[in-house]
Amino acid sequence: MSTVTAPPTKTRPTLTPLLLALLALLSAFTPLSIDLYLPALPVIAVDLHGTAADVQLTLSAFMIAFGAGQIFYGPAGDRFGRRPVILSGLVIYVLTSIGCAFAGEAMQLILLRLLQGMAACGSVVLARTMVRDLAERDQAARAMSLMMACTSIAPMLAPLIGGQILWYLGWRAIFWALALIGLLALVAAYFRLPETLRPEYRQPLVLSSILRRFGELLRHRAFMGYAFTTSFMFSALLSFLSGSPFVFIEHYGIAPRSYGLIFGGMVVFMTLGSLFNARFVRRFGPDRILRYAVIVPGVCGVAALVLGQIEARYGTIGMWPIVACFAPQIATISLIGPNAMALALQRYPHMAGTASSLMGVMQFGVGALFGAAVGQAYDGTIGPMTVAMGLAGILCFLSNRLLVGRRS
Repeated sequence: MSTVTAPPTKTRPTLTPLLLALLALLSAFTPLSIDLYLPALPVIAVDLHGTAADVQLTLSAFMIAFGAGQIFYGPAGDRFGRRPVILSGLVIYVLTSIGCAFAGEAMQLILLRLLQGMAACGSVVLARTMVRDLAERDQAARAMSLMMACTSIAPMLAPLIGGQILWYLGWRAIFWALALIGLLALVAAYFRLPETLRPEYRQPLVLSSILRRFGELLRHRAFMGYAFTTSFMFSALLSFLSGSPFVFIEHYGIAPRSYGLIFGGMVVFMTLGSLFNARFVRRFGPDRILRYAVIVPGVCGVAALVLGQIEARYGTIGMWPIVACFAPQIATISLIGPNAMALALQRYPHMAGTASSLMGVMQFGVGALFGAAVGQAYDGTIGPMTVAMGLAGILCFLSNRLLVGRRS
């Protein structure tokens, strides 16, 4: 008499340290794609016979595409799963990075960076989504903080490494390095990345259904409050990234290789903030930490507006006092970003990809507008950058207070 055994049930993946490290790598494409070539911006402008505004558009083009592309990747991840969408984006990222290395003029580089940003956003938005697939609220906030702590290594080291590559091999080698990083991430994801989307949560990739889901999110006041809070916080960072290479290297005479030390020092505080959040989020809760954290960009925003205008007009403040004002504002990204993201996604497990993509669209879209404004308004002084960072910090604080309010 034969016995019939039931087929083994497929176990759901868990958020292991190895998987968390891989998700952190996938999330690192934003700082790597931006910070690695920041020291080379003035050199690229000369080599490609473009203006400072032209080359800064390569940064804004990447960010605009990075934000807009998430409109597609989030719903696609909800339909086809996280894994195949991430792998497809990584393949395109490698190819466009190689293309950037062969760019012959500024407009070619702008267009290639647009495609590179479109490809890079898939892994970032769906890495956040996979955390939401596997963790809830406080645990998700803690996991995102640990991811940010690991990811912080990228902006800490990228300008330093980019400066060294620029010095020894030229700016084109920077994009070859990005292609190699993308290839390594592709291989690791292919062999180690599981599928985390539950079958019952798959959503149809139909325009009417996608618009309905986005409409539901846009009508939710608290979700939009969290989205605007993190968007304006990120806008302050992008304003700094867009303006600081020209302000520090050209206006204040900082060497390209030394520029990375300034930015790297700020990222150290971001890393410490991420570790603090991961350690204490279960004790105090993400709501409480977020509510107090947004006070910092609000205060620093006012200080940046005042000090920046004095320095731009009279040159009596100097660089270092203003850098000291920027540092705490940038450092609080590690407290605001993970908590706002976890709180915004907690009530949408059935469309986590769509919710994550909308937050990404707002975050990088608004940030790109701030960065582009800094580039176009650059007048050789620190003024445009401090105005943008100041307004972003104040709006971050107001978004939390007016739209989110007190929530437990």
